[in-house]
Amino acid sequence: MVSADVVSTPDLSIKGFKGKGAAWAVETRARLAGIRQDMQALARQTRAVRGYDYLLTVHVRKHNGQLALRWRLAGRPARHVSWAAIAGQVDLLPPALADWYRQTHSAALCLNHQEMAVRHELRLAERYRMEVFALRTPPPRTS
Repeated sequence: MVSADVVSTPDLSIKGFKGKGAAWAVETRARLAGIRQDMQALARQTRAVRGYDYLLTVHVRKHNGQLALRWRLAGRPARHVSWAAIAGQVDLLPPALADWYRQTHSAALCLNHQEMAVRHELRLAERYRMEVFALRTPPPRTS
């Protein structure tokens, strides 16, 4: 049997929740900035490898603000390429260098996914902050 009693706690304090949305968003923005700095650093590391045709660049998707590390050919034509397109060529490199490229690709994948996840978390934190603000702002009175 389901109870039809209404539970009401009008004197319930929400003091502990005040400001949490803004703090969450600020902390998430800071983490996103750190991930994006790590992306830039990894891209710079690949430019330091001289004599090879593959480097990472930070690609910006303007429609949603996403940053992503993408492989690019260093020579002409300088174009983006998938890892699958260069993996066979990487296998022909000296073993230590080939391993470095594989580890770098793995790090790029991780940073790309972290960037997407933290951007999603930031959207949630912003939505939460707006919803809490709407709860605190009473509707305008009509006389």
